[in-house]
Amino acid sequence: MHSLSLREDRFLEVLRRLIALTPRLQNNPGAGLVPEERLAAQVVLETLAPHLQSGFIQAESLAAPGKESRPSLVLTVKGTGEGALGFVGAHFDVVPADEKGEGWERNPFALWEGPGGVLYGRGVTDCLGHVAVLTDLLAQLAERGARPRRTLKVVLISNEESSDLPGLGLGYVAEQGRLKDLAGEPVYWLDSANFGPTLGTGGISLWELKVTGVGGHSGMPQNCVNALELGMAASLELARWFHARFPPTEDEKTWGFLSSSSLKATVVEGSNTKETKIPADVTLRGDLRLTPFYDMNEVRKAVTDFMRELDARLERDEAIPGFPRTRTAAGKRGSLEFRFQGSGMEGIACRLDSPGLRALKEAMQAVRGVAPTPFSLTGSLPLVRDLQRQGCDVQITGFGEMAYYHAPNEQARLEDFRQGFSILRELLVRL
Repeated sequence: MHSLSLREDRFLEVLRRLIALTPRLQNNPGAGLVPEERLAAQVVLETLAPHLQSGFIQAESLAAPGKESRPSLVLTVKGTGEGALGFVGAHFDVVPADEKGEGWERNPFALWEGPGGVLYGRGVTDCLGHVAVLTDLLAQLAERGARPRRTLKVVLISNEESSDLPGLGLGYVAEQGRLKDLAGEPVYWLDSANFGPTLGTGGISLWELKVTGVGGHSGMPQNCVNALELGMAASLELARWFHARFPPTEDEKTWGFLSSSSLKATVVEGSNTKETKIPADVTLRGDLRLTPFYDMNEVRKAVTDFMRELDARLERDEAIPGFPRTRTAAGKRGSLEFRFQGSGMEGIACRLDSPGLRALKEAMQAVRGVAPTPFSLTGSLPLVRDLQRQGCDVQITGFGEMAYYHAPNEQARLEDFRQGFSILRELLVRL
Protein backbone atom coordinates (compact mmCIF):
# COMPACT_ATOMS: atom_id res chain seq x y z
CA MET A 1 0.00 0.00 0.00
CA HIS A 2 2.97 2.33 0.63
CA SER A 3 3.63 2.47 -3.12
CA LEU A 4 0.16 3.71 -4.12
CA SER A 5 0.05 7.11 -5.82
CA LEU A 6 -2.58 9.00 -7.77
CA ARG A 7 -3.23 7.46 -11.16
CA GLU A 8 -3.60 10.74 -12.97
CA ASP A 9 -5.20 9.45 -16.15
CA ARG A 10 -8.08 7.86 -14.26
CA PHE A 11 -8.44 10.75 -11.85
CA LEU A 12 -8.65 13.26 -14.70
CA GLU A 13 -11.06 11.13 -16.71
CA VAL A 14 -13.42 10.75 -13.74
CA LEU A 15 -13.15 14.47 -12.96
CA ARG A 16 -13.75 15.39 -16.60
CA ARG A 17 -16.88 13.26 -16.73
CA LEU A 18 -18.18 14.69 -13.46
CA ILE A 19 -17.65 18.34 -14.42
CA ALA A 20 -19.36 17.72 -17.76
CA LEU A 21 -22.44 16.80 -15.71
CA THR A 22 -22.41 19.93 -13.55
CA PRO A 23 -25.19 21.72 -15.47
CA ARG A 24 -27.41 18.98 -13.98
CA LEU A 25 -25.68 18.91 -10.59
CA GLN A 26 -26.27 22.57 -9.68
CA ASN A 27 -28.18 22.91 -6.41
CA ASN A 28 -30.44 25.91 -5.91
CA PRO A 29 -34.09 24.79 -5.82
CA GLY A 30 -35.27 28.39 -5.37
CA ALA A 31 -33.91 29.12 -8.85
CA GLY A 32 -35.31 25.91 -10.31
CA LEU A 33 -31.98 24.04 -10.12
CA VAL A 34 -32.55 20.61 -8.57
CA PRO A 35 -29.53 18.34 -8.98
CA GLU A 36 -29.62 14.77 -10.27
CA GLU A 37 -26.82 13.28 -8.20
CA ARG A 38 -27.48 9.80 -9.62
CA LEU A 39 -25.63 10.95 -12.76
CA ALA A 40 -22.44 11.58 -10.78
CA ALA A 41 -22.95 8.45 -8.70
CA GLN A 42 -23.18 6.45 -11.92
CA VAL A 43 -19.74 7.70 -13.02
CA VAL A 44 -18.26 6.40 -9.76
CA LEU A 45 -20.08 3.07 -10.00
CA GLU A 46 -19.07 2.55 -13.62
CA THR A 47 -15.43 3.25 -12.78
CA LEU A 48 -15.51 0.77 -9.90
CA ALA A 49 -17.72 -1.82 -11.68
CA PRO A 50 -15.12 -4.65 -11.92
CA HIS A 51 -14.37 -4.36 -8.20
CA LEU A 52 -18.04 -4.26 -7.25
CA GLN A 53 -18.59 -7.44 -9.25
CA SER A 54 -15.61 -9.13 -7.58
CA GLY A 55 -16.94 -8.18 -4.15
CA PHE A 56 -13.79 -6.35 -3.06
CA ILE A 57 -15.90 -3.20 -2.72
CA GLN A 58 -19.49 -3.18 -1.50
CA ALA A 59 -21.68 -0.33 -2.71
CA GLU A 60 -25.06 0.88 -1.53
CA SER A 61 -27.10 3.70 -3.07
CA LEU A 62 -29.29 5.45 -0.52
CA ALA A 63 -32.23 7.79 -1.10
CA ALA A 64 -35.81 7.66 0.10
CA PRO A 65 -38.50 6.16 -2.17
CA GLY A 66 -39.42 8.67 -4.85
CA LYS A 67 -36.03 10.38 -4.58
CA GLU A 68 -33.93 7.78 -6.34
CA SER A 69 -32.48 10.41 -8.68
CA ARG A 70 -30.68 11.97 -5.72
CA PRO A 71 -28.73 9.19 -3.98
CA SER A 72 -25.76 9.12 -1.67
CA LEU A 73 -23.25 6.29 -2.06
CA VAL A 74 -21.75 4.19 0.73
CA LEU A 75 -18.68 2.29 -0.49
CA THR A 76 -17.08 -0.22 1.87
CA VAL A 77 -13.78 -2.13 1.77
CA LYS A 78 -13.52 -4.80 4.44
CA GLY A 79 -10.39 -4.49 6.57
CA THR A 80 -8.01 -7.19 7.76
CA GLY A 81 -8.44 -6.32 11.43
CA GLU A 82 -10.83 -4.65 13.83
CA GLY A 83 -12.23 -1.15 13.77
CA ALA A 84 -13.34 1.20 11.02
CA LEU A 85 -12.20 4.37 9.32
CA GLY A 86 -14.46 6.85 7.52
CA PHE A 87 -13.77 9.13 4.58
CA VAL A 88 -17.02 11.11 4.57
CA GLY A 89 -18.47 14.32 3.16
CA ALA A 90 -17.30 14.59 -0.44
CA HIS A 91 -20.45 15.42 -2.39
CA PHE A 92 -21.94 15.17 -5.86
CA ASP A 93 -23.86 18.47 -6.06
CA VAL A 94 -22.33 21.87 -6.82
CA VAL A 95 -23.24 25.52 -6.37
CA PRO A 96 -24.58 27.16 -9.54
CA ALA A 97 -22.30 28.87 -12.04
CA ASP A 98 -23.26 31.74 -14.33
CA GLU A 99 -20.53 32.07 -16.95
CA LYS A 100 -21.47 35.56 -18.17
CA GLY A 101 -23.10 37.00 -15.07
CA GLU A 102 -20.22 36.02 -12.75
CA GLY A 103 -17.41 36.72 -15.20
CA TRP A 104 -15.99 33.25 -15.68
CA GLU A 105 -12.94 33.32 -17.95
CA ARG A 106 -13.82 29.91 -19.44
CA ASN A 107 -16.72 27.51 -19.65
CA PRO A 108 -17.33 26.42 -16.03
CA PHE A 109 -18.98 23.17 -17.16
CA ALA A 110 -15.96 21.63 -18.86
CA LEU A 111 -12.67 20.65 -17.23
CA TRP A 112 -9.80 22.79 -18.49
CA GLU A 113 -6.20 21.78 -17.86
CA GLY A 114 -3.88 24.77 -17.84
CA PRO A 115 -0.17 25.47 -17.46
CA GLY A 116 1.46 24.23 -14.28
CA GLY A 117 -1.20 21.59 -13.69
CA VAL A 118 -4.06 24.04 -13.16
CA LEU A 119 -7.48 22.36 -13.18
CA TYR A 120 -10.40 24.70 -13.88
CA GLY A 121 -14.15 24.15 -13.69
CA ARG A 122 -17.15 24.18 -11.39
CA GLY A 123 -16.67 21.54 -8.71
CA VAL A 124 -12.91 21.06 -9.09
CA THR A 125 -12.35 21.87 -5.41
CA ASP A 126 -15.92 21.78 -4.07
CA CYS A 127 -16.20 18.88 -4.24
CA LEU A 128 -15.89 16.74 -7.37
CA GLY A 129 -12.09 16.66 -7.21
CA HIS A 130 -12.43 14.90 -3.85
CA VAL A 131 -14.95 12.45 -5.34
CA ALA A 132 -12.49 11.64 -8.14
CA VAL A 133 -9.56 11.14 -5.73
CA LEU A 134 -11.59 8.76 -3.58
CA THR A 135 -12.76 6.84 -6.65
CA ASP A 136 -9.16 6.32 -7.77
CA LEU A 137 -8.08 5.32 -4.25
CA LEU A 138 -10.79 2.65 -4.03
CA ALA A 139 -9.96 1.35 -7.50
CA GLN A 140 -6.28 1.05 -6.69
CA LEU A 141 -6.92 -0.77 -3.41
CA ALA A 142 -9.03 -3.28 -5.34
CA GLU A 143 -6.53 -3.65 -8.20
CA ARG A 144 -3.70 -4.38 -5.76
CA GLY A 145 -5.86 -6.50 -3.45
CA ALA A 146 -4.63 -4.20 -0.68
CA ARG A 147 -7.04 -4.25 2.23
CA PRO A 148 -6.50 -1.68 5.00
CA ARG A 149 -6.27 -2.82 8.62
CA ARG A 150 -9.52 -1.04 9.50
CA THR A 151 -12.67 -1.41 7.43
CA LEU A 152 -12.83 1.62 5.15
CA LYS A 153 -16.17 3.32 4.64
CA VAL A 154 -16.35 6.02 1.97
CA VAL A 155 -19.58 8.06 2.02
CA LEU A 156 -20.25 10.30 -0.99
CA ILE A 157 -23.30 12.45 -0.35
CA SER A 158 -26.08 14.28 -2.13
CA ASN A 159 -27.65 17.65 -1.29
CA GLU A 160 -24.71 19.12 0.58
CA GLU A 161 -25.10 22.55 -1.04
CA SER A 162 -28.67 23.16 0.13
CA SER A 163 -30.68 23.03 3.33
CA ASP A 164 -31.42 19.63 4.80
CA LEU A 165 -34.28 17.77 3.11
CA PRO A 166 -35.92 14.57 4.35
CA GLY A 167 -34.88 11.43 2.52
CA LEU A 168 -31.66 12.88 1.10
CA GLY A 169 -28.01 13.37 1.90
CA LEU A 170 -26.00 12.33 4.90
CA GLY A 171 -29.00 12.74 7.19
CA TYR A 172 -30.81 9.97 5.37
CA VAL A 173 -27.67 7.79 5.37
CA ALA A 174 -27.53 8.19 9.16
CA GLU A 175 -31.26 7.49 9.55
CA GLN A 176 -30.75 4.20 7.73
CA GLY A 177 -28.08 3.20 10.24
CA ARG A 178 -25.21 3.19 7.76
CA LEU A 179 -22.95 5.31 9.95
CA LYS A 180 -23.22 3.15 13.06
CA ASP A 181 -20.01 1.32 12.20
CA LEU A 182 -18.16 4.64 12.51
CA ALA A 183 -19.29 5.39 16.07
CA GLY A 184 -16.19 5.90 18.19
CA GLU A 185 -13.87 5.63 15.16
CA PRO A 186 -11.72 8.09 13.19
CA VAL A 187 -13.79 9.97 10.60
CA TYR A 188 -12.17 12.32 8.09
CA TRP A 189 -14.50 14.85 6.52
CA LEU A 190 -13.22 15.57 3.01
CA ASP A 191 -14.84 18.85 2.04
CA SER A 192 -12.42 21.65 2.76
CA ALA A 193 -9.32 23.05 1.05
CA ASN A 194 -5.74 24.26 1.56
CA PHE A 195 -5.03 20.97 3.42
CA GLY A 196 -5.19 22.56 6.89
CA PRO A 197 -6.19 20.56 8.87
CA THR A 198 -9.45 22.42 9.40
CA LEU A 199 -9.90 22.35 13.17
CA GLY A 200 -13.39 23.80 13.38
CA THR A 201 -16.39 25.03 11.44
CA GLY A 202 -19.30 27.35 12.10
CA GLY A 203 -22.95 26.64 12.55
CA ILE A 204 -25.45 28.17 10.15
CA SER A 205 -29.04 29.32 10.41
CA LEU A 206 -30.88 31.05 7.57
CA TRP A 207 -33.23 33.92 8.31
CA GLU A 208 -35.89 36.03 6.63
CA LEU A 209 -37.08 39.56 7.33
CA LYS A 210 -40.36 40.71 5.78
CA VAL A 211 -40.65 44.49 5.75
CA THR A 212 -44.00 46.15 5.21
CA GLY A 213 -44.03 49.84 4.38
CA VAL A 214 -46.44 52.20 2.64
CA GLY A 215 -45.93 52.58 -1.08
CA GLY A 216 -46.59 55.61 -3.17
CA HIS A 217 -45.24 58.41 -5.37
CA SER A 218 -41.55 59.12 -4.74
CA GLY A 219 -42.27 62.83 -4.97
CA MET A 220 -44.60 62.57 -1.96
CA PRO A 221 -42.44 60.77 0.63
CA GLN A 222 -44.48 62.21 3.50
CA ASN A 223 -47.23 59.80 2.46
CA CYS A 224 -44.93 56.76 2.36
CA VAL A 225 -42.74 54.41 4.39
CA ASN A 226 -39.96 53.14 2.14
CA ALA A 227 -39.79 49.39 2.83
CA LEU A 228 -36.39 49.09 1.13
CA GLU A 229 -34.79 51.79 3.28
CA LEU A 230 -36.47 50.44 6.42
CA GLY A 231 -35.26 46.92 5.70
CA MET A 232 -31.70 48.10 5.11
CA ALA A 233 -31.68 50.10 8.34
CA ALA A 234 -33.17 47.21 10.33
CA SER A 235 -30.69 44.66 8.99
CA LEU A 236 -27.75 46.96 9.78
CA GLU A 237 -29.12 47.63 13.28
CA LEU A 238 -29.41 43.87 13.80
CA ALA A 239 -25.86 43.27 12.60
CA ARG A 240 -24.45 45.99 14.88
CA TRP A 241 -26.26 44.54 17.88
CA PHE A 242 -25.27 40.98 17.02
CA HIS A 243 -21.55 41.66 16.71
CA ALA A 244 -21.55 43.55 20.02
CA ARG A 245 -23.56 40.83 21.78
CA PHE A 246 -21.58 37.86 20.41
CA PRO A 247 -17.97 39.03 20.06
CA PRO A 248 -14.89 36.92 19.29
CA THR A 249 -13.92 34.47 22.04
CA GLU A 250 -10.57 33.25 23.32
CA ASP A 251 -11.40 29.75 22.09
CA GLU A 252 -11.61 31.10 18.55
CA LYS A 253 -7.94 32.05 18.84
CA THR A 254 -7.02 28.61 20.15
CA TRP A 255 -8.75 26.86 17.24
CA GLY A 256 -7.46 29.41 14.74
CA PHE A 257 -10.76 30.70 13.37
CA LEU A 258 -10.17 32.93 10.36
CA SER A 259 -13.35 34.87 11.11
CA SER A 260 -15.71 35.21 14.06
CA SER A 261 -19.45 34.75 14.22
CA SER A 262 -21.41 36.90 11.78
CA LEU A 263 -24.96 37.81 10.83
CA LYS A 264 -25.65 39.53 7.54
CA ALA A 265 -28.22 40.07 4.79
CA THR A 266 -27.34 38.42 1.47
CA VAL A 267 -30.55 38.62 -0.59
CA VAL A 268 -33.05 41.44 -1.17
CA GLU A 269 -36.33 40.84 -2.99
CA GLY A 270 -39.03 43.32 -3.91
CA SER A 271 -41.69 43.58 -6.58
CA ASN A 272 -41.13 47.28 -7.33
CA THR A 273 -39.26 47.94 -10.59
CA LYS A 274 -40.12 51.63 -11.08
CA GLU A 275 -37.65 54.28 -9.94
CA THR A 276 -40.32 56.86 -9.12
CA LYS A 277 -42.35 54.56 -6.91
CA ILE A 278 -41.53 53.97 -3.24
CA PRO A 279 -41.72 50.23 -2.49
CA ALA A 280 -44.32 48.99 -0.04
CA ASP A 281 -42.96 45.48 0.56
CA VAL A 282 -39.45 44.06 0.66
CA THR A 283 -38.04 40.75 1.88
CA LEU A 284 -34.45 40.40 3.06
CA ARG A 285 -32.82 37.04 3.63
CA GLY A 286 -29.46 36.13 5.02
CA ASP A 287 -27.56 33.85 7.32
CA LEU A 288 -26.19 33.57 10.82
CA ARG A 289 -22.73 31.96 11.02
CA LEU A 290 -21.84 30.94 14.56
CA THR A 291 -18.59 29.61 15.97
CA PRO A 292 -19.10 26.43 18.02
CA PHE A 293 -18.42 28.21 21.30
CA TYR A 294 -21.89 29.78 21.31
CA ASP A 295 -25.13 27.82 21.65
CA MET A 296 -27.16 28.02 18.43
CA ASN A 297 -30.59 27.82 20.10
CA GLU A 298 -29.75 30.53 22.63
CA VAL A 299 -28.42 32.84 19.94
CA ARG A 300 -31.44 32.31 17.69
CA LYS A 301 -33.76 33.17 20.58
CA ALA A 302 -31.77 36.31 21.40
CA VAL A 303 -31.85 37.46 17.77
CA THR A 304 -35.58 36.81 17.46
CA ASP A 305 -36.26 38.71 20.70
CA PHE A 306 -34.17 41.66 19.50
CA MET A 307 -36.08 41.91 16.24
CA ARG A 308 -39.41 41.61 18.03
CA GLU A 309 -38.40 44.50 20.31
CA LEU A 310 -37.19 46.52 17.31
CA ASP A 311 -40.63 46.23 15.75
CA ALA A 312 -42.20 47.19 19.09
CA ARG A 313 -40.07 50.35 19.08
CA LEU A 314 -41.57 51.21 15.70
CA GLU A 315 -45.01 50.66 17.18
CA ARG A 316 -44.14 53.06 20.02
CA ASP A 317 -42.95 55.56 17.40
CA GLU A 318 -39.47 55.80 18.93
CA ALA A 319 -36.86 57.75 17.04
CA ILE A 320 -34.15 55.20 16.23
CA PRO A 321 -30.82 56.75 15.17
CA GLY A 322 -30.00 56.09 11.53
CA PHE A 323 -33.51 54.95 10.60
CA PRO A 324 -35.55 56.47 7.77
CA ARG A 325 -39.15 57.62 8.09
CA THR A 326 -41.12 54.86 9.83
CA ARG A 327 -44.57 56.52 9.74
CA THR A 328 -46.54 58.44 7.16
CA ALA A 329 -47.92 61.89 7.84
CA ALA A 330 -51.25 60.17 8.42
CA GLY A 331 -49.75 57.86 11.07
CA LYS A 332 -49.43 54.56 9.17
CA ARG A 333 -46.28 52.76 10.28
CA GLY A 334 -43.86 50.31 8.76
CA SER A 335 -43.44 46.87 10.33
CA LEU A 336 -40.81 44.15 10.65
CA GLU A 337 -41.52 40.41 10.71
CA PHE A 338 -38.46 38.27 11.39
CA ARG A 339 -38.09 34.50 11.47
CA PHE A 340 -35.43 31.81 11.22
CA GLN A 341 -35.92 29.18 8.54
CA GLY A 342 -35.61 25.60 9.73
CA SER A 343 -33.65 24.44 12.74
CA GLY A 344 -30.16 25.44 11.63
CA MET A 345 -26.94 23.46 11.76
CA GLU A 346 -24.31 23.38 14.50
CA GLY A 347 -20.61 23.94 14.02
CA ILE A 348 -17.82 21.82 15.42
CA ALA A 349 -14.58 22.24 17.32
CA CYS A 350 -12.50 19.17 16.51
CA ARG A 351 -10.51 17.54 19.28
CA LEU A 352 -7.02 18.99 19.39
CA ASP A 353 -5.56 16.04 21.34
CA SER A 354 -6.97 13.18 19.27
CA PRO A 355 -5.15 10.28 17.60
CA GLY A 356 -6.99 11.14 14.39
CA LEU A 357 -5.62 14.66 14.28
CA ARG A 358 -2.13 13.47 15.17
CA ALA A 359 -2.22 10.90 12.35
CA LEU A 360 -3.47 13.54 9.88
CA LYS A 361 -0.72 16.00 10.79
CA GLU A 362 1.92 13.27 10.53
CA ALA A 363 0.58 12.19 7.13
CA MET A 364 0.64 15.78 5.86
CA GLN A 365 4.18 16.31 7.10
CA ALA A 366 5.38 13.07 5.50
CA VAL A 367 3.74 13.80 2.13
CA ARG A 368 4.20 17.55 1.80
CA GLY A 369 7.51 17.97 3.61
CA VAL A 370 6.30 21.04 5.52
CA ALA A 371 4.56 21.48 8.84
CA PRO A 372 0.75 21.59 8.60
CA THR A 373 -0.95 24.96 9.00
CA PRO A 374 -4.21 24.31 10.89
CA PHE A 375 -7.08 26.78 10.70
CA SER A 376 -10.80 27.03 11.35
CA LEU A 377 -13.53 28.84 9.43
CA THR A 378 -17.23 29.59 9.71
CA GLY A 379 -18.25 27.59 6.67
CA SER A 380 -20.69 24.87 7.68
CA LEU A 381 -20.80 21.10 7.29
CA PRO A 382 -23.83 18.81 7.85
CA LEU A 383 -23.96 16.36 10.77
CA VAL A 384 -20.32 16.71 11.82
CA ARG A 385 -21.40 17.70 15.34
CA ASP A 386 -23.76 14.72 15.51
CA LEU A 387 -20.94 12.38 14.48
CA GLN A 388 -18.76 13.88 17.19
CA ARG A 389 -21.52 13.32 19.76
CA GLN A 390 -21.59 9.66 18.73
CA GLY A 391 -17.97 9.45 19.81
CA CYS A 392 -16.42 9.74 16.36
CA ASP A 393 -13.00 11.36 16.19
CA VAL A 394 -14.05 13.82 13.48
CA GLN A 395 -11.26 15.65 11.66
CA ILE A 396 -11.56 17.82 8.55
CA THR A 397 -9.30 18.32 5.57
CA GLY A 398 -9.50 18.95 1.84
CA PHE A 399 -7.48 19.71 -1.24
CA GLY A 400 -7.66 22.56 -3.71
CA GLU A 401 -7.95 26.33 -3.42
CA MET A 402 -10.09 27.78 -0.62
CA ALA A 403 -10.16 31.17 -2.38
CA TYR A 404 -12.30 29.63 -5.15
CA TYR A 405 -14.94 27.96 -2.97
CA HIS A 406 -18.36 28.99 -4.32
CA ALA A 407 -16.58 31.56 -6.49
CA PRO A 408 -16.18 32.20 -10.20
CA ASN A 409 -13.18 30.65 -11.97
CA GLU A 410 -13.03 27.73 -9.53
CA GLN A 411 -9.67 25.99 -9.83
CA ALA A 412 -7.04 23.89 -8.12
CA ARG A 413 -3.71 22.32 -9.00
CA LEU A 414 -3.19 18.70 -9.98
CA GLU A 415 -0.40 18.60 -7.40
CA ASP A 416 -2.99 19.32 -4.68
CA PHE A 417 -4.76 16.07 -5.54
CA ARG A 418 -1.53 14.09 -5.92
CA GLN A 419 -0.67 15.09 -2.38
CA GLY A 420 -4.23 14.60 -1.19
CA PHE A 421 -4.27 11.02 -2.48
CA SER A 422 -0.99 10.29 -0.71
CA ILE A 423 -2.27 11.77 2.56
CA LEU A 424 -5.31 9.47 2.44
CA ARG A 425 -3.02 6.52 1.70
CA GLU A 426 -0.87 7.42 4.72
CA LEU A 427 -3.94 7.53 6.95
CA LEU A 428 -4.86 4.00 5.88
CA VAL A 429 -1.33 2.86 6.72
CA ARG A 430 -1.05 4.67 10.05
CA LEU A 431 -4.44 3.88 11.58
